[in-house]
Amino acid sequence: MPLNKKVIGLSLFVVFIAMFSLFYIFDNLSAIISLCQNNKSLKVCAAGTLPIAILVLLLIAGGLIMVINVAVYIMISGTRHVA
Repeated sequence: MPLNKKVIGLSLFVVFIAMFSLFYIFDNLSAIISLCQNNKSLKVCAAGTLPIAILVLLLIAGGLIMVINVAVYIMISGTRHVA
């Protein structure tokens, strides 16, 4: 069966956006952690706030990984049914 190029293109676009978002999240996460190591007086670095921020960012990253998995599944099964 031939592949549906629209489905493949859309899936690749979704994977690209999700991967870009993951790199952005992890880059900002490492920047926040290094900033908190240098300056503890920031609001984000207060006791109890930083672990919650890290948890939320990791939950968002997990959701984006699930989006990537679903897009790859759709891409793999993106065949066109000819009647």
